[in-house]
Amino acid sequence: MASTHEHLEHSHHAQHAAHDPFDRRVAVSMAIIAACLAGVATLGHRKHNDVLRIVGEANRLRTEAAAADVEKSNLFAWFQSKKNRTLQYEAAVVQVAQFPADNKDPHARQVIDSWKKKLLEVTDPGERKKQDDELAEINKKGKAKEAEAVRLLGEADELRDDAVHNHHQADRLDIAHLSAEIGLVVCSLALLTKRRGYWYFGMTATVVSLALAASAYMMENHAAGGHAAPGAGGHAAPAAGGHPPADHPAVPAAADHPTKAPEHGPNAHAPEHGK
Repeated sequence: MASTHEHLEHSHHAQHAAHDPFDRRVAVSMAIIAACLAGVATLGHRKHNDVLRIVGEANRLRTEAAAADVEKSNLFAWFQSKKNRTLQYEAAVVQVAQFPADNKDPHARQVIDSWKKKLLEVTDPGERKKQDDELAEINKKGKAKEAEAVRLLGEADELRDDAVHNHHQADRLDIAHLSAEIGLVVCSLALLTKRRGYWYFGMTATVVSLALAASAYMMENHAAGGHAAPGAGGHAAPAAGGHPPADHPAVPAAADHPTKAPEHGPNAHAPEHGK
């Protein structure tokens, strides 16, 4: 299609060369149509640029949400590892307590004593409180990152819906641009053929173009608000109080599943006899 400048130049030349009142009216109409065409084209270009800008912003937010989700997963994994280590120490306390106290092997006694010393350190009330506070802080940071990821994903979805709406508006403006182009070309045919039918058709196409351009800004954004903020990832936050999430069960506590001490004596391995 010819550019708007060429259409304006053509209409000006036609207006100066025209001696028939019909030609003058058509030439003036072409100048008006060309001005309308320039306006519709500008609106369409701006709307397409808005689509690209909004999509870029949505992609940026999604990238930030993914980074926050990764950091959240790392924090929850750290939480799980520290919690599991604590539970393992609790289980070790029960196991060490079952060792025979009259072991004569010096090396075995040394290993047992070192274990007991280490377990006393990690099970000390002050040390345990410090560990609980550290777990609570990790849990708090993980939940904050999860909330941030959910918020960023929600904003990205809103921008995506806005981009879709702007794209539909841009499509409507493109059709309006095409209609104005058709009106200008048909009016040019009216100058050449001296037929009023072409002139009327060209003016009608221009009116349709303006109506389409106006309707583009009256379109409702049906996608707005249609998306709930999705979860940031497949990992749930640890429950309040320092417990790990349900989908990542921790090692059972030693108190819940005590280790049964092996029996010593002549009946330790005796099989049960039926009646």
